[in-house]
Amino acid sequence: MRSEWTGKLAVMLLLIYCSTCLAQSKPIDSDARRGVDAGNQQWVDAMKQGNVALLVPGNTEDAVDCNPEGDCIRGRSALGEHEKRQMATLGKADSASVVSMGAVQQGHYVYEWGEAKAHFPNGKSITDRYLTVWEKQPDGSWKVFRNLVIPNK
Repeated sequence: MRSEWTGKLAVMLLLIYCSTCLAQSKPIDSDARRGVDAGNQQWVDAMKQGNVALLVPGNTEDAVDCNPEGDCIRGRSALGEHEKRQMATLGKADSASVVSMGAVQQGHYVYEWGEAKAHFPNGKSITDRYLTVWEKQPDGSWKVFRNLVIPNK
């Protein structure tokens, strides 16, 4: 009798937990989806054009970008300088893509994950799995607030 009651209680708690998880992971708003997609396309265009000026405005002033080793760059201007050095080394990409694999929204933040790729004429390439936090701005646009490149381990 007691084990039957314990089993029913465990099932009820599991169902409550699962429904709470589902309630918190609702699809993102359509304006957020458009903003995230536009930001991802901006990265693709910047890589293909070798144009850092397209990347910098897509970040908040206090943006943080972390590489797979956990080293982080803080601030929009520092990110711009880093991208200039990277593009000077790699040049223009002959192909680039971003595939968003999922996203959830909580208020003015969207947590998106996926994979970004770029291939360069010199044979070098970038393939990064990422987790990005997008922040809604007062003007309604969406900018990168935090970005983390996931290690390939």
